[in-house]
Amino acid sequence: MRRQSDELHLVTVLPPLAYNVYPVAPVATGAAVAAVTHQWDAQRRAEEHQAAEVLKAAVDLVCTQHNKVPRDLVHTKALPAAGGASGVAESLVEYARAHAIELAVVGCRGMGSLQRSLMSFIGLGSVSDHCSHHMPCPTLVVRGDDAVLGRGLMQADEAHPPQSAQPKRVMVCCDDSPHAHAALLWTLDNAMQPHDHLILAVVGSPVPFPILDEPSTVAAMQSAQYRDEAAAATAAARDVAERCAAAAQRRGVGKTKITIAALPPGGSAGDVGASLCKHAKTEGVDMMVAGSRGMGAITRSLLGLVGMGSVSDHLAHNSCCPLLVVKGVAGGGDGPDPDLGEGGGGREGTAALQAMSSTLRPITEGDGSEASSMQ
Repeated sequence: MRRQSDELHLVTVLPPLAYNVYPVAPVATGAAVAAVTHQWDAQRRAEEHQAAEVLKAAVDLVCTQHNKVPRDLVHTKALPAAGGASGVAESLVEYARAHAIELAVVGCRGMGSLQRSLMSFIGLGSVSDHCSHHMPCPTLVVRGDDAVLGRGLMQADEAHPPQSAQPKRVMVCCDDSPHAHAALLWTLDNAMQPHDHLILAVVGSPVPFPILDEPSTVAAMQSAQYRDEAAAATAAARDVAERCAAAAQRRGVGKTKITIAALPPGGSAGDVGASLCKHAKTEGVDMMVAGSRGMGAITRSLLGLVGMGSVSDHLAHNSCCPLLVVKGVAGGGDGPDPDLGEGGGGREGTAALQAMSSTLRPITEGDGSEASSMQ
């Protein structure tokens, strides 16, 4: 995705200081204060030295081995210490805001939802989750494979030698929301190369499963009604996929480079995410793209209790390939967006919504015949 003139910022966050106070009596003596201060200084110098070594290895990697990025386009920064996963992520978010970063790339440990919840109680939650929901720019979440995990930076590079640019298979998770529209448009403008293949996947809207505790005749009618509703939801998903495909064609993507997929309805955010992950693995996708509503942690937790949590969170921790999370429309979180003022978007947000809606306008009959034969 990187172009020749793009700047590259390599950023690390220093760990928080360990505040240990020795049992010196009285504690407030000059000797005790000097001992504690000396320990803090020594710890900080050691951590800054370690951060400098990490950044030096990363600079050597990108400037001399991989893409041979010009040194004047590479910037390094060790950010101040911040406590907990949210503190580390917030430092990265503030750096992205201050330097007008246009794409953030973070790693992911691939923890399960239960493990993430338990670790978040002690401040060791997921940095990638916080970044994907709060970064002012799209966030690319990359999970390391077995050839990389457990190795140092240079050893991991030996396992993945530099390769020439190959066509990518990019899967965009679409629906009829403005957030998904923004993710699609950003991908078409910034992530797609001429020879890349675009896969548009849409999961049908949830259909309540009937409770079959009635007599056999009633149960048969309810089952038939469920099948009809599921078929209608899948047809509606295909219609959305075809409109997205038409928008991609208008942006210059060839018809033969587009594949659409209408997946069966999912009952919850986890079901939707599982369907998308399964389809991505089947298609051999190199990168997934999903929109984000920008919900806050409390909103995500409460909606997760009723099966309406974050699909992008599920994809980030379970996908078989890197995930690009695009926040499209402000005002989707716990409160109004600070950049747009009160009201969750204002005039600029309304204009963006109208622009995306016009871009994904319903296709005509002539476009429909082409889109229907796209498979």
